[in-house]
Order: sequence, then structure tokens, then C-alpha cells
Amino acid sequence: MTQQWGTQGQPPQGGQQWPTQQNWNRPAQAWGPQQPYGPPAPAYGPYPGGQPARPAAPYPQQAPAPQPQPAYPAQAQFGQPSYGPPGAFPQPGRPYPPGPPRKKSPLRGLVLGLVLVVGIAFFAISLMQYLNADPGVAGPDVNQTTAPVPQNTTPVPAPDTNPPELPQPTTYEEAETWLVSNPVYEQIAPVPTDCAVPRIDITTASAADLTTHLNELTACLWRVWSGPLESAGFQLPRPPVTVYTEPITTGCGNLDEVNAVYCAADQRIYYARPLWKIFPPEQQKAPFVVESILAHEFGHTIQARTGILISSMAFEQKASTSEAKVFSRRLEVQADCLAGTFTSAVGPSSGLSGGDLSNLRDVFYNLGDDVLSNQANIQGDHGLGRSRKAWFTVGQGNTLVGKCNTYTAPAASVR
Repeated sequence: MTQQWGTQGQPPQGGQQWPTQQNWNRPAQAWGPQQPYGPPAPAYGPYPGGQPARPAAPYPQQAPAPQPQPAYPAQAQFGQPSYGPPGAFPQPGRPYPPGPPRKKSPLRGLVLGLVLVVGIAFFAISLMQYLNADPGVAGPDVNQTTAPVPQNTTPVPAPDTNPPELPQPTTYEEAETWLVSNPVYEQIAPVPTDCAVPRIDITTASAADLTTHLNELTACLWRVWSGPLESAGFQLPRPPVTVYTEPITTGCGNLDEVNAVYCAADQRIYYARPLWKIFPPEQQKAPFVVESILAHEFGHTIQARTGILISSMAFEQKASTSEAKVFSRRLEVQADCLAGTFTSAVGPSSGLSGGDLSNLRDVFYNLGDDVLSNQANIQGDHGLGRSRKAWFTVGQGNTLVGKCNTYTAPAASVR
């Protein structure tokens, strides 16, 4: 049975006591069913094929909402967003006009020439930004941070099959704080991190090979993320990865044979070996595709271990259908953003080229609700392709974890 927060229809408010949670069995799922976004199977994600049974699912039914609404009823109370309105592009610069004829000075001519060159350059840069931007969505903040921080060089722990319980807020007020101003947002990820990830052919690798590969990958993920979480006061046990080849029953319910899931009930990651079949042919053998998907699932691990996941789901459960979808999308594109940071962190040591990293951005675009459903205006719960790509790109270009704070971003940027 799906867990409910408080009395049905009357959830606790503000500083009221958070209801006791006996068993957390709601997964943060990344991929959806064979027939995306329609009855009879509920859908919460971009991948065709499989998801937990309804009692274990974290999100409401996937029926399209009539109109989107902001994630919070009064979002202004959470501070000013750092993103501009849709279509807000820098205006091209212009050189100063030469003015009326005067006695010419060589110095004045030199200055005017320099101003002209700078103006043309600024215009060109602005024009390129305009042409490359998507005017249909307010994009996330892409200001880069490059502050170097040391990576965690302590021994990597073994996968933890008996991790400590997930942190849970005691009031909705505390849950709100964890979403919008979590201490982890103040941390800097160690980019680059020297942790080479070997190549693997996901189309031919056996389940045993994938199991070994993905569990070794979580060692690199732990190297990147353990330092920021511990500095913020949280623990990061290393989640085990289970690769399966047929439908499987987990602590979060039944998973179909094509799926990838972080399960909060047992704090494990599940990955279906046939998942490679959902990718376009040109991406099936591309470097780091399966690794970036697992990095997204590990992003849900980070959310779970910092209280973001439970807090987001609690607000989602008491929200209207359309509001709930916005909460779901905030959760998912934040995991995309964290995955992007990881690819940049281990990219140099893993031999990823600029083209490889660019291809991964296209991978996340192809996982958009609209792309997979062929419905341009769908009100999904993972985000449109352009939103998923945008947040993944933000992660690739930044080291400050707070750049991935989707909970203070306008709803348009997680559309």
C-alpha cells in the first residue's frame, strides 16, 4: 500500500509534527513503461518497459494534467529564482557612433576602433547565444564555477547491503528547508576526479559483466560525491547495483525487464540488462551511455541521503495532480544535473572527448517525456527533452552543487 503522509486530505502544515514513517518503500524511478504515459499502465519515466507496481511507485498516475502549476503554492516565499524569463537573451552591444565631423585625433581614432571591435565581438557572442538557446523554456543558470577541491582519497567502502536509515524531516517546515536550502548545495564537487572508468559494450556484455562494471562504477561515484555530502553533514553509504535479465521483485515492488531504478526501500540500484535496446542505434555503442544513466540513479541516492527525496515526495503527495508532476520533474532533472557533474568529474581520467560529453547531452534529450511519447505538449513527470538536456548540461559545466538546486528554479525551467 502506498504510504500516506498524515491524515488523508489534511496533511500537517508548517511546523506541525511530521508523521511517523514505518516503512519507506517509494522508489525514485527514472524510466517508464512500454507504452509511455497512458492507461492502463502508469508511467513516470522516459524508458519504455517496466516500473514498480503501483503500491510501490513514488509518483501519482501519469494521466496528463490539464494545466501545469508551480511546484509550491507560494513559491515566492522560497526566495528569488536565479533564472530569467523565457526568451530573455542578452542584447547585442553596439559601438559608439562616430559623431559630427571634427578635427581628428589619432588617439580618438584608435579608441573608436577598439570600441567597434569589442562591440562586434559582443554582438557575435550574443547572437550565438540567441541562436543556440531554446526560446520555449526558461533555462537553468549556466554560470560556471571552477573552484578546485581535493577529491576524497580515503579507501572506498564496499557496497553497503545494510545501510543506515534515510534521514527524514520531522516537520514540513524542515522538509521545505531541505529542498530549497539544503547544506549540500553549498558544497563543491571535486572536478576533475582521478577515477578511470573502463569501456564496456552494453549490447554484448553479460549480466555478470555488467554487474561487475556498474558496481565498480559506484566506487567512482562515491569518490566524487562522498566529500560534498560528508562536508554537509550527511552520510553516503555505497549502494549495491543489481543487474537483472527478467522481471524482478524488489523492496519497491515488481520491476519489468527494461528498467533502471533507485529503490529507497532497500537503498539499492537496479538495472535491466536489455535497457540498451531503448537507445537510438547511434548511441547504443557510444561511450559512457550506461554510466550516465547509472549516475542519474546515483543522483537519487544523493537526494535520498540528504533528505531531498523524502521531502520532495512528501510535498508531492499532498499536492494537486499538476503540482505533483512539477515536484516529480524537479526531482528528476536534479538527478540529471548531478549526473552531468559526474561525467565532467571523471571524463578526463576516463578518456571522454568533448564529442563524447556532447553526445551524453543528446542522450538525456532523447529521454524527455515529449521525445519518448511523441507528444510535444505532454505534462510528464520527468521533464521535456530540452529541460533534461539543459539541466544535465548545467551539471557538466559547474562544480557548485547548488547550481543543481531545481527547487528554487521557475516551473518553466523544469517543464
